[in-house]
Formats: sequence, C-alpha cells, structure tokens
Amino acid sequence: MPHATFTRPNLTTFTRLDELGLEVVGQQIEPKRAVLACRVVEPDQWCRRCGCEGTPRGTVVRRLAHEPFGWRPTILLVT
Repeated sequence: MPHATFTRPNLTTFTRLDELGLEVVGQQIEPKRAVLACRVVEPDQWCRRCGCEGTPRGTVVRRLAHEPFGWRPTILLVT
C-alpha cells in the first residue's frame, strides 16, 4: 500500500455500532466475554405510547447481546 492513510483507532467504528446510533464509552474484556458500555448518540425524546415530547427523568441501562468478535460473546450495556 504505497499511499495508505491511517486514522485513530475507534472502537465504535470497528464494532460498527455507529450504524446503530451508539457510541462506545468503555470496555471490559474478560476471558469468556467482552462487555462494551455504550450511549445513544442522538436520544429520542418522543413517547412511543402517546406521541408527545417527554422529559428524561433518569437513565436506564439495557443489557443486549451483540455479534461476537473473534470467539468472545459480546454484551452491550446501553445507557
């Protein structure tokens, strides 16, 4: 590659979570699994039930499975 251009390593892009609107803010690598702490890049303030705009009153962490990288299962902790 005579004219290769490199950028800074970015775990969000590497795991393709940017396509889901998430950003990786932390990681924990364990022998049998990887855990990625994520946040939503553009939060949706609209209520799915009534359609009105809501006001955040706190945060909730959701634990989601994600495709494995290598042989490790990967868990997303989305805040």
